[in-house]
Amino acid sequence: MTPPAQAYHPWQRRPGSRDNRMRTVLLIAVTLSAVYAVQIVIDMCRPRYPEELAHAWVGWLNPWLRFAGPEPAVLWYQVSFWCYLVSLPAALAIWLASRRTAGDPRKWQALAAGVLLLPYPVWVLDTVFGHFLLILLCLPSTAYALWLVHRMQRYGRMPVRLLVSVAGAGVLVGGGFGGSMQQWWQDYGSNFLTAQTISSVGEQNSPQEILLHMAQLKPEITAGGVLFAGVFEEVGKAAGIAIVYLLLRRHVHNVVSGIVLGAASGIGFNLSEAAAYMAQSPATDSTQYFLRQSLGLLAAHMAFTAAIGAGFGIARQMPDRRSRWLAISSGFAVGIGGHIANDVFITTWSLNETKWFSPSPIVHTLVLTPLAFLLFQGPMVLLYLVLLRRGLRDQAAGLAVELADEAELGFGAVTPDEVPVLLRPMRRFYLQLKALRHAGPTSYLRLGRLYDAQLQLGLARWHRSRGEQDPFAPDVRILRDRVVGLKKQQFAAARFVQPLQGAS
Repeated sequence: MTPPAQAYHPWQRRPGSRDNRMRTVLLIAVTLSAVYAVQIVIDMCRPRYPEELAHAWVGWLNPWLRFAGPEPAVLWYQVSFWCYLVSLPAALAIWLASRRTAGDPRKWQALAAGVLLLPYPVWVLDTVFGHFLLILLCLPSTAYALWLVHRMQRYGRMPVRLLVSVAGAGVLVGGGFGGSMQQWWQDYGSNFLTAQTISSVGEQNSPQEILLHMAQLKPEITAGGVLFAGVFEEVGKAAGIAIVYLLLRRHVHNVVSGIVLGAASGIGFNLSEAAAYMAQSPATDSTQYFLRQSLGLLAAHMAFTAAIGAGFGIARQMPDRRSRWLAISSGFAVGIGGHIANDVFITTWSLNETKWFSPSPIVHTLVLTPLAFLLFQGPMVLLYLVLLRRGLRDQAAGLAVELADEAELGFGAVTPDEVPVLLRPMRRFYLQLKALRHAGPTSYLRLGRLYDAQLQLGLARWHRSRGEQDPFAPDVRILRDRVVGLKKQQFAAARFVQPLQGAS
């Protein structure tokens, strides 16, 4: 047997390895705050309408024209803005405190990053609490999509709580950051686009003429909104993926893990967006549910962010920093480009569909809409499915070698009879069901944990053989001892592994 290994702790690192992970997480939060600050400066410099209410740059987002009707409710925008203003000095104070404290600076850096990210979840509260019943309505389909994504991992699944956390980050950070960026554009976009008209507005221009000119700028405003959505929504959704990649890289093995993380973030974002669109158009809320929680559930936002996650997954196995940055940048380019292209095509389609086809409502919903999704989002879905298949085949090939080598060592963590079982997901599932039938739910779960521990051992050996071992991941010896410890436990399900010797 191997000598006893020390227990693994998530914060530990091997001698000689420098831990800058949390500092990079803080840099991500600072970058998002800097982009928000740029939006504030742009808004402060925007041209003014004579009939516009006094624009208070201290948080009164989306000010209304007195002649444009009742002023909309912007409470959550204002609260989010004030949280942003408070977060800057608070995060600075925390960072300065970490410089003078003898304790672990990473905890202070994590706290500062959390403070900087605080404004974005506040922005989403308008959807969560304002349309709570719609959120509940969309939860079952969202949970089903997350379950499907989790099942994509045939070898070495990441913890369910991690997947749910990434989906939550897609809702809170992705939705809050992307939504706030778009709100800034809606606030100042028309002012800049009508700057020449504003300079000449006087007694000769009535408020109605100003509104007419603003209405004529709708295509430009829409185009800007499409660009902002494609860039900033994907950047916000990718923040959670990047944090997992930095702090929990031991759960990221290759492109499969990246796709799963990206898909989870996109599914979470889709939850809040579906509820918001259903609330905006009650007359077509059933159609919005069909499009966003049924037909497009595994496409659209899930597909866009899965492409970004694939870039992180590929970077996990790149040998040098330049290649890793290239992989991550390519993922962002594909995800953002796919998002923008989809919005452009869908908008064009919706404007011209009745001119081209003159469909009945039934034909529109059951034929033309699925056709549009297939044409505009099908390539992105096909992309992540092809990458997923390739990643699973790479994992299977690597595990076949590493598990066989582990079995030859004779430590007992993996035996030759167990190797073909571990490489066949359906066989593992069959044996777990057999354990459930003969020994109950506890044996089913324990046997699943044993299989997972053995696969994690094989994946760790695979990374080590490729020279890509994460310095913050548990050592192979620790994983091997964990498997042996699980085998020593007396539970009935363990005996169901052996009958598969020679099974086809």
